[in-house]
Amino acid sequence: MQQSVWTETGIALRDMEPPPLKDGWVRLKVGACGICGSDLHGYKEGVYRTGGVPGHEMAGTIVDGPAGLADELYAIEPWLWCGECEFCRIGKVQHCKNGGLIGAQYPGGLADMVDVPALHIYPCDPSLSPQEASLTEPFGICTRAVHLCELKMDTRVLILGAGSLGLISGMLCQGYAERVAISYRYPSQAAAAGKLGLEPVHEDDVLSWAQDYGPDVVLETVGGHANTMDVATAACRSGGRIVVLGLFSIKPELDMRALIRKELKIMGSAFFGTSEHGPEFRASTKLLPHYKADLPILQTHQFPLSRVADAFAAAVSKYDRPIKVTIFPGS
Repeated sequence: MQQSVWTETGIALRDMEPPPLKDGWVRLKVGACGICGSDLHGYKEGVYRTGGVPGHEMAGTIVDGPAGLADELYAIEPWLWCGECEFCRIGKVQHCKNGGLIGAQYPGGLADMVDVPALHIYPCDPSLSPQEASLTEPFGICTRAVHLCELKMDTRVLILGAGSLGLISGMLCQGYAERVAISYRYPSQAAAAGKLGLEPVHEDDVLSWAQDYGPDVVLETVGGHANTMDVATAACRSGGRIVVLGLFSIKPELDMRALIRKELKIMGSAFFGTSEHGPEFRASTKLLPHYKADLPILQTHQFPLSRVADAFAAAVSKYDRPIKVTIFPGS
């Protein structure tokens, strides 16, 4: 089998023999796997261990595993929770004390095959291709974040960052909020936001926009080394809510005076949990087909697995800015 592995200088392919399949696990042929923003942080900053296999936004078909599983396309829930700790027992699996991530603690989907527990695969809607189904995981991440926003019909939402998570969050907010604006840096991001019916605001104009419209909810999706937490506290209306989805590489600055004076609520959003409607990852498998027509706006660049290094270089390019880069192991 072929796997993409982190090296001291970036990422490369390696050939290896498939390991023995664990009891209760399945082996899938990866149909498509997206590159996540957290993968890009690792690529640019070298924070992942050498030899690790990235990739947690994936869909594929079963090639080995317990009998009785249907021959169809499956989305993979990559956060592996134990099911036994105090948080798992009450359905808050995102806080599992013993959890690990496919693509970090376990070999990931930037490979031609991947092993996962059978409990973590979900049948995809028959209308979806492997490429489209690989967005199930980011839709699940954003479903969690939007639930935490506690939107009402008159809520004004400002999303910081027009990458894939920001745009998907904006898509999910529509219909539940009065106004949904999203900050962007590159023209390609503004164009994508406009096509999705969102209100694009250049990052340099965010505070003036916020002064005019007073967002009740600010959803941060940038992370990295950005100063977006200071922007969020400055932009958010008094008594408002800030939901943080972006994964930071630093300890960001935060204006505590503004936080106190404006009585803001700040909440992190991690993985997928359980809402009043059930598991949020399962909900994302049901939501995704309804957005099928808009998915090409997000999935802008595609590469075969053999060009994984080129795929990562493209994903961080400042010129041909992609929204979502997808890798096809079988091509």
